[in-house]
Amino acid sequence: MPPTLDLSRTAHSKMIVIPPRINLRRAASYNYDKGPLSSTSSRFSFNHLVFSPPPSPGLPSLSPPPPRKPSKGLKGFIRPRRVVRIVLSILAILFFFHGVSWVFENYQLLPALQWTTGKPTGSEPINEEALPKFPSVFSFTDQRRRSRWTVSIPQAHEFPLTMSEYSSICVKCREMADRVEEERSGDHSMTSSYLDLGLTSSDHGFVDVREAKKKGYLPTVVKGGAMGGVSDETTNMSPCAKSLTVVLESTDAGIASTLMMLWTAYGLAKKEGRAFFVDDTRWAYGKYSDIFQPPPSPKCSAPPNNERIPCPRQARHLVVTKGTFQEVFPDLALDQTGSDDLLALSTRKYAFTLARRGHDALFRLNKDDAQYVEARVRDLLSKRIVPKNKGKHDGVAVGIHVRRGDRHPFEYQYRNSYIPLDKYTQAARTLIADRTGDSGSVGSVQEQAAKDHSFLIVASDDPMVYESGELVGGGEKGAMYPAQDRIRLASKQAIQDANPPDKSVMHRYTEEPFGWEGGFFSAMFWNLGMGSAAKSNTNTNAVNMAKAGAVAAALSDAEDGMSPASLSAPPLPSDDTLRLRSLVGRAYMMDLAVLSDASDSIVCTVSSVGCRLLAVMLGWDSAIDKGNWVNIDGSYGWLVAIMGFLQDVAGPVSQQFSELGTTSQIGVSVVGFLVVVVFLNVLSQIVSRNPNEPPLVFHWFPLIGSTITYGMDPPRFFKENREKYGDCFTFILLGKKTTVYVGTQGNDFILNGKIRDVNAEEIYTVLTTPVFGKDVVYDCPNAKLMEQKKFMKIALTTEAFRTYVPIISDEVTTYFKKSADFKGKSGVVDIPPKMAEITIFTASHALQGKEIRDKFDESLAALYHDLDMGFSPINFSLHWAPLPWNNRRDHAQRTVAKIYMDTIKSRRGREDEAGSQDIMWHLMNSEYKNGVKVPDHEIAHMMIALLMAGQHSSSSTSSWIMVRLASRPDIMEELYQEQVKALGADLPPLTYEDLAKLPLNQAIVKETLRLHAPIHSIMRAVKSPMPVPGTKYVIPTNHVLLAAPGVSASDPQYFPQPDLWEPHRWEKDHPLAPTIVRNEQEEEEKIDYGYGLVSKGAGSPYIPFGAGRHRCIGEQFANVQLQTIVAEIVRLFKFRNVDGSNDVIGTDYASLFSRPLEPAKIYWERREAN
Repeated sequence: MPPTLDLSRTAHSKMIVIPPRINLRRAASYNYDKGPLSSTSSRFSFNHLVFSPPPSPGLPSLSPPPPRKPSKGLKGFIRPRRVVRIVLSILAILFFFHGVSWVFENYQLLPALQWTTGKPTGSEPINEEALPKFPSVFSFTDQRRRSRWTVSIPQAHEFPLTMSEYSSICVKCREMADRVEEERSGDHSMTSSYLDLGLTSSDHGFVDVREAKKKGYLPTVVKGGAMGGVSDETTNMSPCAKSLTVVLESTDAGIASTLMMLWTAYGLAKKEGRAFFVDDTRWAYGKYSDIFQPPPSPKCSAPPNNERIPCPRQARHLVVTKGTFQEVFPDLALDQTGSDDLLALSTRKYAFTLARRGHDALFRLNKDDAQYVEARVRDLLSKRIVPKNKGKHDGVAVGIHVRRGDRHPFEYQYRNSYIPLDKYTQAARTLIADRTGDSGSVGSVQEQAAKDHSFLIVASDDPMVYESGELVGGGEKGAMYPAQDRIRLASKQAIQDANPPDKSVMHRYTEEPFGWEGGFFSAMFWNLGMGSAAKSNTNTNAVNMAKAGAVAAALSDAEDGMSPASLSAPPLPSDDTLRLRSLVGRAYMMDLAVLSDASDSIVCTVSSVGCRLLAVMLGWDSAIDKGNWVNIDGSYGWLVAIMGFLQDVAGPVSQQFSELGTTSQIGVSVVGFLVVVVFLNVLSQIVSRNPNEPPLVFHWFPLIGSTITYGMDPPRFFKENREKYGDCFTFILLGKKTTVYVGTQGNDFILNGKIRDVNAEEIYTVLTTPVFGKDVVYDCPNAKLMEQKKFMKIALTTEAFRTYVPIISDEVTTYFKKSADFKGKSGVVDIPPKMAEITIFTASHALQGKEIRDKFDESLAALYHDLDMGFSPINFSLHWAPLPWNNRRDHAQRTVAKIYMDTIKSRRGREDEAGSQDIMWHLMNSEYKNGVKVPDHEIAHMMIALLMAGQHSSSSTSSWIMVRLASRPDIMEELYQEQVKALGADLPPLTYEDLAKLPLNQAIVKETLRLHAPIHSIMRAVKSPMPVPGTKYVIPTNHVLLAAPGVSASDPQYFPQPDLWEPHRWEKDHPLAPTIVRNEQEEEEKIDYGYGLVSKGAGSPYIPFGAGRHRCIGEQFANVQLQTIVAEIVRLFKFRNVDGSNDVIGTDYASLFSRPLEPAKIYWERREAN
């Protein structure tokens, strides 16, 4: 526990002291870092675990509790399901234990008690003994009874504090500012958390340490400070009015980030009129003066140590470390002191300028290293001089900075490795070629001489880079020089070569030396000198990895209740360790100095802070404006400015975000993410349009694109976008660019595309394979598919059709006699399910024989419906997902396939029936061209495909016919009278020849197929770039082509009043007759794709059965089947809409096939004659 504070001796009875690391919220609140949630956090909410508010215990129940309903899942539920309750209970338990463990680990961060004992007077000074003996933040009330606060650091406390102590003070400053602001304003809804202490706006409740001393709120002890390790010649001067002290202490082994902070801090100090000091007491690289010359001495002395505090920003004497710099100065791009920098508020140049100012004042190497660098630069500059060119066309020196070790590139493909060296060489060659010229004229001799005198200057933390031979200069000589060789990181081999063992003498075992192969690694840096220290038997605590002892000092005080001041100072690294680290730092600094002074241009990777330092060293004009600083690590720029801008925006925003509840944070995050995604998507459509590709339909969301608008009504989508973009346009369908080409030319372009250009298998196999089964249709090579189609054509001859008509007629009449929905003289029925059953029964009997038909009942027809639902558009992406319709699809496929497999097995044992001519027997006795017999499982799957090929089209078409007839009872009566006139009043049994005598019956099928094409979209994958004839468009291979024959079939150019369902339009002289100009040559042009001659005919506006190699082979059977079904139903019934209107129900596009929305109920009435 923290020590008890005795405040009885002070007049300031309302003074509140916050003990060390005990704050009002949690340690991350000042850092714009939310920190872990816990049950003790003020933002933690259990609302997501509660389904309804608890009843008030103080009110009686006004009504008896409702009866408990059974669980209904997650929709309309009273209670969640048991599994959900168990999961939530486990999560609650985990949250509880996580919170408890967090409290035990961070109890020093719990809110402090506020002690008040009386009224303040504000006139008597505070006794120093009343203050804690450790750094603290406390509040008090002044003479005007206003809440104020300040920071107290005991005068005797060691300076500088540790990094963790400075960070802890910043946390407490934030928390105390919050509380004081609430007390001063009385408004608990807006605290200084929103005002952000890091900004230049002042916190009116803060009293600076010097003012607090003057007014008696702190004891007055005047004693100047001293800077550890850095020359201080100002101790005899008056103390500085304002100052900024940088403590060179960091847990980061790299020196570059510390240097960038140092330079920027110096620029900020000079901008704000602060004296600048550097403290290197615990710097990992030893003494500052071992690497650099001392910083410029201010004209004042360092302030007292206890006046140098890390926050808030308005403090007179600021101390910054790597851990607090971003907190205190989140506003690197803000300036409220004048208008000089207003134009640079949102640019990177402002932060760059600050760092450059610090570089000019502080980057002065120690005298020996500076003399070496100067001589080295002169030597390198002399190497690029071309004597014959008289200084007018000299060579080019390109600096190469290669950072490896534990620093990896930003670019994704190299994120776990390093940028290849040949990329550095390539960039350098480009720079040399640009600088030396490449005219090819009279001056080419001078240009070549300049190239020959061009070379690379290389600096790397990996000694193997110099020996790799991959870095070659731009001229024929290919010269490459190291930036400096005064101090170099040695490889293992170099160490062994420098200390060769005497093989003639037996040696004691020694550890194998290690070098810097692979670059600069933090672990290696922290272990430098450990071996030698152990050998000299020094204190083992002095040779720890101890990242300068920055954090370890404050970790043990929570265990025994001791304050940090009572603990011993952290152990310092050994002298040998510091000497080695200093050498590493000096080598790095000399590398940077030579690169910046001797190079015309520099190639580096911005993921390395050293690369950004080099940009500052070159200066804005040379590095940025003239392009002499080249980054090859992605498209990133100089990141310091971007970091400053992000801090500008993200600092206050993230603080406000951290104040929100968990649910609100999730909501804000989701909304913010969506806004950014939408913005970038819209921007990409505006900026990156390719004129050589069809226009892209505008859409807000990526991946989703136009999927929803297309899926709701594809024909309408095609029509609207055809009006906007023309016949050829592209839209995003489930993340895929899909190019639509409508009209007769589009039909021909896609459906008659060559197999080397377009491919149907890649598109449809994800849909058809789970429905049909393996190794058939689109789950096999196209040549095999053509053979399978040829096998099945045996059942589709004219002779076979003659036998099919009586079978279909008998099935239809039998169905209506047995169906319970058609009992009596009239009634109402949902017609689509009935037509689905009729089509499956008629097709199975006609195409597959009575044996198969006998196995079918209404439940099996329902299984085929489940198979049909497997063609949902979403299954292009989620065909594998365990969705309800996919589960039903898979069950139906297994069940139906088993029926066929059992039948095949049974037939194999009855050779006497092998002469039967149905399709199954034919397939059982067929073999492919390679001599392989058709396997049984392929036969079963082809039988499914044979029925499904007609099921999804004939079922939807027959349903539409019935719906249309119900809306036009007059047409249905005309159909009946047509049969009476053509076949006789007694209506004899239908024959195949009779169908040709019923033109209106045929026109009914034609008109319905025209207006309700079963398949609204036919897709093909693009295998090679396809130029669109008559345009500049080229369809790339990452697109999918989509043909929509239904668009041309409803085009007024060919069909007057296209949206009107008028079967009579197919009569020759009807005013609405199609205006199709037939190309006789095209109509008669036929091609054999492997299953017999078929008409190419894709140029026609009316192609309900497709065209090309994938044209439906069951076209003639479908016509026979539909005409027979319609003729038989017309003989039996009269239809009309239930409400007596002529309205037609809408279309269901949930599947790939257009069917009436269900329920599609019609009123039926039996004819008297029957």
